[in-house]
Amino acid sequence: MQYALLGDLHSHYHNTKAVLKHIKETAPNAQIIGLGDLFECKIGKKKLKSLTTYLPLKEAAVFQKKFTKLITFPSIIGNQEERIAHVTGKKEFLSYEEKILIERATLLHGHQFGWNEKFEPSFPVYDTPLLFFGHSHRAAIYIKNVRTTVEYNQPIHVGDGHTYEINVGAVVESRDWCLYDSDQMTVTFFQAPLDEASLTY
Repeated sequence: MQYALLGDLHSHYHNTKAVLKHIKETAPNAQIIGLGDLFECKIGKKKLKSLTTYLPLKEAAVFQKKFTKLITFPSIIGNQEERIAHVTGKKEFLSYEEKILIERATLLHGHQFGWNEKFEPSFPVYDTPLLFFGHSHRAAIYIKNVRTTVEYNQPIHVGDGHTYEINVGAVVESRDWCLYDSDQMTVTFFQAPLDEASLTY
């Protein structure tokens, strides 16, 4: 089965639309799953601590109806959804699962990890050969905990019995997404083509 994995959308309508179109063209039968941070919270961590009342959604998040209509696929929760729920009191942003298990793979957003000063993760223990995540906005594959820069449009074989951690990259900045083929045990990184509309929300 094929899985199209995308994360860190941050409410970017044009990039999300471009990625979903590219997925449909490239892997029309793939199951699409989001890896969190679908929405963009306007409230930073520092301001969060000083809030004493809930804020209206329009003040707390970038929230457009046209964007929400694109979110027709399941997703896990990201730190942006958690923060929006915290500052607005809207529990629907907490309705996403923290983790999804698919064939031989675990899906997490990545904010649950420890991150060092270079924003490199310390991976948790997991029970599958593959771990897909996002959060840092940097497409990469970790082989024996060593980060390897990816080549786009080149299938990478991940069925050799080792464990791999795969950062699918970010929709918001570079229109990244990742295709996982559980039958062929390959992972392929893609970037949706750039157009002028993608440069703005």
